[in-house]
Amino acid sequence: MANKREEYRRIKEVVPGSIAEEIGVEPGYILVSIDGVEVRDVFDYRLRERAAEMLLAFRLPDGQIAEVELEKDEDEELGLVFDDPIMCNCTSCANHCIFCFIDQNPKGMRETLYFKDDDMRMSFLTGNYVTLTNLSDKEFERIISYHLSPINVSVHATDPEVREKMIRNKFAGKLMPRLRRMIENGITINCQIVCCPGYNNGPVLDRTIHDLAQLGEGVLSIAVVPVGVTKFREENGLVKLELFNKETAGELLDQVKYWQDYFLKTRGERIFFAADEFYIRAERPLPSAEEYEGYPQLENGVGMLAERDAAMTSGIALRKKKLPKTFSHPYVGKRFIMISGTDAAPYTEKFAESISLLYNIDLVVLAVVNEFFGHTITVSGLLTGGDISRALKVEADNGRGADVVMLTANMLKADEDIFLDDMTLSQFKEIVGVPVIVAECEGSGALKALDEFTGVYSGLD
Repeated sequence: MANKREEYRRIKEVVPGSIAEEIGVEPGYILVSIDGVEVRDVFDYRLRERAAEMLLAFRLPDGQIAEVELEKDEDEELGLVFDDPIMCNCTSCANHCIFCFIDQNPKGMRETLYFKDDDMRMSFLTGNYVTLTNLSDKEFERIISYHLSPINVSVHATDPEVREKMIRNKFAGKLMPRLRRMIENGITINCQIVCCPGYNNGPVLDRTIHDLAQLGEGVLSIAVVPVGVTKFREENGLVKLELFNKETAGELLDQVKYWQDYFLKTRGERIFFAADEFYIRAERPLPSAEEYEGYPQLENGVGMLAERDAAMTSGIALRKKKLPKTFSHPYVGKRFIMISGTDAAPYTEKFAESISLLYNIDLVVLAVVNEFFGHTITVSGLLTGGDISRALKVEADNGRGADVVMLTANMLKADEDIFLDDMTLSQFKEIVGVPVIVAECEGSGALKALDEFTGVYSGLD
């Protein structure tokens, strides 16, 4: 029988055409050891699978052990996908950050929404950001010895006193030595700064960027994002935080521009970027798509609007060349309501007329106010099924009901069709009573979803 540690190494999938498939490995097998030594975690596995020769031991579903000796090209992957991506227990966060969004959740949500991870393995695998405060020196040295990168680091401030005050962990001030150690070992870093007015903006932010600049080209990118504040801060007994306004957001963008010019002169690239929300709060134009240099921190909301604008513009132009003379799909002339957060709505709305013409539909954008977390939360990814369905009911009651509803995938859990308030997509569909389309958030996802739904322009992208 498999022990608890082995269960972390149960194989979920074998990549078709891989070495693992060739030697007969099947889903459900457990990787017991490589060369007689137990695999500690995904870092350990990724390093050891690079070897040209190895002895693999698997536990079969009937409990027996099967061993396989193999030779392969060095660095060639085995082709195993595990049930648990990090192959060990995930390290939970020991910090008490003043800006932590999870601490601002209301009571009574599903248990997984209260779990905070701070695991370098998750950073490497899924892009999560880590503070580097929850590792002993020995474990830190073990992990960096694998030389896997990039690692995404929550910096927030390089001033030790400020960082300790914000993260509320006595080890938080040891950041810079660890960043240097990682870069010395060839590990590249993406940096995140959650900016809280009165804590780490202004001169503190300047010092942070200056210190990170001294680390050289091992720092791939730096993003500054604004603190998010829900209506539950006071109820949960959390310290009061100020939000960015037009003036303070503008001041921060001036700092970003100063440092971008510095990096352009010294490295030939900008490196430092601000989240879209700062431009919205400051009422300033968004940078062009080219200025985001490949969108290194798109998941942080940095350049998302510019990326989507560029993709939608080109996608619409491509479809206009193929515009049919007549439309035969069953939703001709029907009202499509595209759901948006209040921040992104104006940037989406400008495409509504063109999209309507492309598919011969009546597309409107509905900016949904976040009642669940509070009106200060303005992004689509934090909208709940309850808020969206209630907003749609108001539209219907006023004679503007939807024939089709369009959502974006970030409104649902990544691996399950469920909203943040535990409403399932099936329940949502039953409430709204009309077809529901779920589109990709990035790029021309809305166009692709409409292509598939209407059958028009199929195969263009």
